[in-house]
Amino acid sequence: MNDSVALLRSRWTPELTDAAIRFLQGNPGDADIPTMELNGVSYLDLRGIRIEQTQLDGMLIRRVNLRWSTIRDVGFKAAKLVDCNLSQAVFSECYFRRATFRGCDIVNSKFDSCDFPNARLDASRLDFARFRKCEIDLASIVFRDDANPQVLARVCHNLKLNAMTMGHLADASKLSYMEKTFERRVLHGQAFARNRAGPGARVKAIAFWLDAVIFNWLWGYGERPWRLAMTMLATMLVFGTLQYWLDGIPGTDWWGHLYFSGITFLTIGHGDLVPVEAIPRLLVVLEGIMGITFIGMLIASATKKIMNR
Repeated sequence: MNDSVALLRSRWTPELTDAAIRFLQGNPGDADIPTMELNGVSYLDLRGIRIEQTQLDGMLIRRVNLRWSTIRDVGFKAAKLVDCNLSQAVFSECYFRRATFRGCDIVNSKFDSCDFPNARLDASRLDFARFRKCEIDLASIVFRDDANPQVLARVCHNLKLNAMTMGHLADASKLSYMEKTFERRVLHGQAFARNRAGPGARVKAIAFWLDAVIFNWLWGYGERPWRLAMTMLATMLVFGTLQYWLDGIPGTDWWGHLYFSGITFLTIGHGDLVPVEAIPRLLVVLEGIMGITFIGMLIASATKKIMNR
């Protein structure tokens, strides 16, 4: 694994490249295709190879090391790539319809203008993998259970940018929520990590984590507007009940206070009901501020969801 990239690529003569492609196509010849041992497992050593304009449809490609390889305009329709090392490989204009990646190392790989209809990336390492102008659905990807949340946040961010470029706005919305969810898990780990230096740093980390929790709970980072709508209803109910307990509007029952809370939160303000004491008036100001803020957030979130459709 310490061989230079230039040296690995220089060994691929046209004859050896053709022999390697035939081997992948299930037609092994007499050529001596290099192999290597990695962590006690034998791999076909195709590091640095360049494969162009060929078909590997339906092939089972198992334990092949394609690190630093360049693969362009190759068909992988219904192919199965199992336990392969694809790290730092470059795939461009490849067709992966119904292809399966299972247990592969795809770290730092680049996919440019590739199609993944009904493909499946299952339990593969995607750290720093980049997708650009690729037709790939979120449903095609199954993340590893042991993946680092920070890594998953970066992967989701990259996939979100790709989905936005391709006009898959529904997937972009889901990926945005997933990205923020993984980031929140990272903040949780930082906030409650053992042996964290300094109480000030811990307080700051906990504050960031709580901020993320609240924004998720309120409206799912803008991707769950129904949560905000429910929060708005709950807020009106709480303020109306508080006004009733404080007898903010004398001679008015609970339903009257709830009505007053609703028109205050929605900043309608008919003026037919008016609180007379200092604390109820202060609550009115606070509820009005919350109403303006929440309504603005709801409009922004709902508009985004409508555009995504």
